[in-house]
Amino acid sequence: MNYICLPKKINIMKSKEFNEKYKEYLEEDQLGMTFEIPAILHYVDEVFTDLVQIPGFKYSQIYTKFGLAKVYTNLEILLPFAGRILSQELEEKINFILKVEYEIERRLKIIEDAQVI
Repeated sequence: MNYICLPKKINIMKSKEFNEKYKEYLEEDQLGMTFEIPAILHYVDEVFTDLVQIPGFKYSQIYTKFGLAKVYTNLEILLPFAGRILSQELEEKINFILKVEYEIERRLKIIEDAQVI
């Protein structure tokens, strides 16, 4: 008998939930996470589970500026060399996810427009 393995239920987080989950690490009066793209929220949530283990870790903003992801944390202060590399890597991965999301949307739009004709 063949069994189908169903994926476990995925909790789709919103930015408000993300900021609530990590509120003790969010700098006061800052925006925090502003993305509403589930793939980005899931990825950053996975990364933050490790980053919050660094004593004194804080973040202030995660958003787009001129179409590119910007991540503001205090990692450069806590880990002078590695902190900036970690932040850049996080920004690069978010930008990659954004590109994939935009490409999917573009292709779906092409398919949708072709079906209208």
